[in-house]
Amino acid sequence: MTNMTVSSVADADIFQALRQHLEPKNLSQLMVDITNKAMEDAAFRDELVERLGVTSVVSTETRPYNLTLANLRKVYSTVNADAISVILKYAPQYDILTKKQMCAFIANCIIESNGFNAKRESFAYSPERLRKVFSTRIPSISAAKNLIAKGQVAVANYLYGGRYGNRPGTNDGWDYRGGGLTMNTFRDGYFILQNMTGIKFGDNPKLIEELENSVRAAMAFWQLNGCNAMAEKINTYDDGYTLNTLTSKGVETNDYKMNYGARIIRRTVNGGFNGYEEFCETLEKCLRYL
Repeated sequence: MTNMTVSSVADADIFQALRQHLEPKNLSQLMVDITNKAMEDAAFRDELVERLGVTSVVSTETRPYNLTLANLRKVYSTVNADAISVILKYAPQYDILTKKQMCAFIANCIIESNGFNAKRESFAYSPERLRKVFSTRIPSISAAKNLIAKGQVAVANYLYGGRYGNRPGTNDGWDYRGGGLTMNTFRDGYFILQNMTGIKFGDNPKLIEELENSVRAAMAFWQLNGCNAMAEKINTYDDGYTLNTLTSKGVETNDYKMNYGARIIRRTVNGGFNGYEEFCETLEKCLRYL
């Protein structure tokens, strides 16, 4: 399976992406003429393709999914278009090859990073939300309020300090908070990613905030934890995109947790089932449109 290069993208694909980028404004003839002239410079054309996240419509001939900006916006309207070309570039390197694998990866990244837009975990919680998400570590709403009053750095250090390589009495909880498209966490985790990618995530955790690094970190975690094999266990009905939620006796439940593949992959990425239904709904859209 070959990965498409920028040069294989047709002019028609570029102008279609420009139209979508400009909506609700129209692409004028003057803009077309200026763009055509500018694209005589190959470097400018390649940069335009990357910035628009354009892939050719013939991509379905070389891969079993069609990850384009237009299709991805049907899944998540405010998706960060710049991430698409990076994902397509590195997917083969991390064995994300089949449609189920790519759709499961994309769906998890969308949920964890708000459509590839957030590169680090935020601790701007309401007391109620903090208590719900970290119920095993926050015993009450009152405790949540007291902790939030100390600021986000203090919240992160309290929740993550002294765990999985984070050193007590330091800002490791904050420095090694969730990062990348799948919000990888903890000092130990960052050094594992450093060893896998060669990017100095452990030595300099801020590196995970750069878009290409955030994609590679997510893909390295994905590959390391066997998520590609898990994705193949996602079972759908005959339409190819609705998640199967039958019991072993064939009784319909409409309960996403009955889908074994979706369940195990979300638990692996999230460590639990926060946002699980939203992930499953996004996964169905990915399977339908990509």
